[in-house]
Amino acid sequence: MRILGALLAALLTMTTAGCSGSRRPGAVAFLVASRQFMFVQEMTLGFAHGVESVGGVAHSETGPGVADSTAELKAYRDVEAAAPGGLSIFTLSPELFADSLGTTTATGLPVIAVHTPPAPGSGVSLFIGNDNYRLGEMLGEAVAGTLPADTGGVVVIGSPSPGVASLERRVAGVRDALHRLLPSAVVVGPFDTKQEPSANLRAWQTLRNANPDAIAYIGVGGRDVASIASLRAVGREEWSAGAIGFDGKSLGLAQKGRMALVSTEPYLQGDVAGRLQALSAKTGRPLPVGWIQTPGLLIDSGNAAAVIGRQISQARRSEWYDDMADAIVRSPEQYLRPIGQV
Repeated sequence: MRILGALLAALLTMTTAGCSGSRRPGAVAFLVASRQFMFVQEMTLGFAHGVESVGGVAHSETGPGVADSTAELKAYRDVEAAAPGGLSIFTLSPELFADSLGTTTATGLPVIAVHTPPAPGSGVSLFIGNDNYRLGEMLGEAVAGTLPADTGGVVVIGSPSPGVASLERRVAGVRDALHRLLPSAVVVGPFDTKQEPSANLRAWQTLRNANPDAIAYIGVGGRDVASIASLRAVGREEWSAGAIGFDGKSLGLAQKGRMALVSTEPYLQGDVAGRLQALSAKTGRPLPVGWIQTPGLLIDSGNAAAVIGRQISQARRSEWYDDMADAIVRSPEQYLRPIGQV
């Protein structure tokens, strides 16, 4: 993969050498790993809204239909060829993009990593995203809160991309919270639950069949939400369910107290990236340097109805997020942490 990244970096060297002086200062782009994921759709909606909130800057949002690193690398080359005045990127494979991004950032193009931290050597100095350990900890605490403290039994953890650093941090947070709050429970996993939707559902069905007496099933990736919600909708009351992310069915279950959810708040991440990128393109304002830590949101029976209402329309989302996004962009130094702490 490093060879592929190096080859792309060489191609980009030729591309950017020819267009570094002809970038379109009034246009910014957002490249994503897969338009299939609901949380990515939320990010792109937020990015578009953020750019339009600043005004006077064109924007584009693109990426492969499914999670495919090779396809995203090709899309990256296409975005570079369009010579935008700024680039935001979400990828599931930051190491694969390190060389290419290093070439891009060396030209002076403002680049923001969104949702997934940039790899060392990429030259990307601004990351907008969550503390993934804390997200996992929040979810573990929420699931533990649905069970007696002396509960024994097995808790099953699944991940659609084992080995991905951000998801591993979530797993660590879940595990530590469960060990602290349910010391008699046995935590197993993370098991590979796959990124493709039907494969993910089959993986969770297999885990359920293999562990019929488990006291809880917890997914740490956005793909897991729909599958666990499908199982929970017909599952026994004796087991608990939790996931990071949300969809319509899971929000309905959370409203009934039958599922714990932690949202990464991807719309907010995209919104902040869009505003910062547009201001940079429009006014020359430099991007902040560091990690803008955006908060996660625990969704349960107390606030699920409000979140369901938020998701009805773009206008509702804007009403929900505008004040926070504006505060972050107006005074980013209040939200910044060193990027090395990610």
